[in-house]
Amino acid sequence: MTARVVTRQFVVLITASFAVFTSFGVYLLALPLYVRDGLGASDAAVGIAFGVGSVGAVLAGPPAGRIADRAGRLSVLLAGALIMVAGYALLALTLPLEVVVLVRLVAGVGEAAFVVAAFTMVADAAPPERRGEAISLFTVGSYAGLALGPLLANVLLDDDRFGLVFLVAAALAALAALLVGPLAETRPASEEAAPRGFLPPRSALMPGLVLLLALLGFGGFNAFAALHAREVGLERPGLVFAVFGATIIAVRLFGRRLPDRLGPRRAATLACLLVAVGLVTISAWTTEAGLLVGTAVFGSGQALAYPAIALLAISRAAPAERSAAVGSVAAFVDVALGVGAFVLGAVAEAQGYPGVFLAGAASAAIGLLLLARLQTWRVGAEAV
Repeated sequence: MTARVVTRQFVVLITASFAVFTSFGVYLLALPLYVRDGLGASDAAVGIAFGVGSVGAVLAGPPAGRIADRAGRLSVLLAGALIMVAGYALLALTLPLEVVVLVRLVAGVGEAAFVVAAFTMVADAAPPERRGEAISLFTVGSYAGLALGPLLANVLLDDDRFGLVFLVAAALAALAALLVGPLAETRPASEEAAPRGFLPPRSALMPGLVLLLALLGFGGFNAFAALHAREVGLERPGLVFAVFGATIIAVRLFGRRLPDRLGPRRAATLACLLVAVGLVTISAWTTEAGLLVGTAVFGSGQALAYPAIALLAISRAAPAERSAAVGSVAAFVDVALGVGAFVLGAVAEAQGYPGVFLAGAASAAIGLLLLARLQTWRVGAEAV
């Protein structure tokens, strides 16, 4: 009989993740408005206050994974949730911009720690032949939270009630901590001690680089899809993101077994191919239909990319470095989103919005070339 993916522990973890990402989605909408309107700061300050969280996440991802391999996943999971509770609650106070930036940096560390530990616990508990399915299903809770959070913030923000919004975000993170507290530790028993240090494992560097290249266009898509929609005459640019989000959830629900059935390398290859084709479609077919069709194809690739490449990194890693591999891949995601928006912003200035999507497609194509060069390897005595 095939071992189950959806267990009681899985349900608790996905519910906690939903709470955390709803919390993140709440202040995703509220923080820029608070910095701009509540503190009267500039647009540049908004970018710094928002983007510094990604810096914290990038810096914390690999160390959080290393600590989870040595001290256990559950302690890192709880610590991440509690750091978020403290950070979001502090934002409810009237703080100067410099302190808001510092709090956002620390909150980014907590977010990274929670995500790394949660994904590793899901991978630990899943049957080895169904890890890709487990990771795909788990991300549905995250996307659902990100979709709900801004809507909730929109309701709560009436009359600029920023303090209330940040307290609700803190309460949601606290709920996640309460949910995961009773869970059992999932770190596998192994005769091999987890390596010391905090740097990413070598086994995760190539998958992480491929993921960075595949997701680089996502940073540009987030920044410029609405503006491009306006240029091609789409009156409701929000429809683009609705199509993207619906595609992500559909692929991760109904295509959740693809990474396991195809194998991580072939699934990652398909993901990069779909990303490249979707972005080329958006770039070359500059109509409403082209934008929506290209977004659906691009979204399919994005939906497959993280589960496939996370599975690739996990399969390359020794059991004693599994969490470190997850943390490293997560860090590459944050780098891709930050660098993508920055680099492709320069492309937009020089080549317009179609050039942005074409550059993202070229990046995914380079990821395809890297995957093509990968050969069968072994980690310890295990063939991958």
